[in-house]
Amino acid sequence: MENAGRSLGYRKQVKHTINLVYRWGIEQRLIPGVREAPVQGLALSNRKVEKVPEILNLDEIRCLLRSAKQLEHPWYSIWVMALLTGMRNGELHALLWSDVNLQDRKITVSKSYHSRRRVVKSTKSGCWRTVPISDELLVLLLELKASAEKREHVLPRFHEWDAGRQANMLRKFCIGIGVRSVRFHTLRACFATQLLANDVASARVMKICGWADLKTMQKYIRLAGVDEKGATQTLRVLPSDMAAMKEVVDLFEAKQILPSV
Repeated sequence: MENAGRSLGYRKQVKHTINLVYRWGIEQRLIPGVREAPVQGLALSNRKVEKVPEILNLDEIRCLLRSAKQLEHPWYSIWVMALLTGMRNGELHALLWSDVNLQDRKITVSKSYHSRRRVVKSTKSGCWRTVPISDELLVLLLELKASAEKREHVLPRFHEWDAGRQANMLRKFCIGIGVRSVRFHTLRACFATQLLANDVASARVMKICGWADLKTMQKYIRLAGVDEKGATQTLRVLPSDMAAMKEVVDLFEAKQILPSV
């Protein structure tokens, strides 16, 4: 049952049932020669095998955005914003132009949209934060601003997005272009791992993404391989060309040393 992925509670219930059946059978003398249930004293653990989180590498990210732009996919601007800000889905949905300061090049993240309750609430951590606007993001925001007209939201509205089906839209498109199928929240992970891989301090990434838990941050540090980066460069196990040449016998020198036959 553990290998099949059954929960600890389910396995405990099955064990308890087996104990009850055997105890009743022993008391009723229906199970001769047995004094206790076969699972009596069996220890159950809640061992969990950690799965590697899904992530897109840089080539896959570029392929995703390039294909979305060429095909003029309506969700292109949403995916770009997610990959260039690390904002959560609900935070992107609730983002207003009043939260964007193009002059100082910063975005204030202070609220989030809840798709099931269809309401705007505070961020997951309950705290506001600031996300810097990069050169690439500035170009996108200026394009969105030019086409926004009187829309107060930064990003366009879609029925699927309002209903919380943003993951389905992304997975469907990824499969269509031959890129690894990922959920929408993975774009936030891609943002964090790319910054970490580019030697941005983990404390800054944690602040920009709004993580209050260091344990969550450590997962993305492992994904980016920051702590392990360059560690194996100190290994020198393969023979170099110079070392290999030292092992080669000079035939002319050997002829002088060895007695003639």
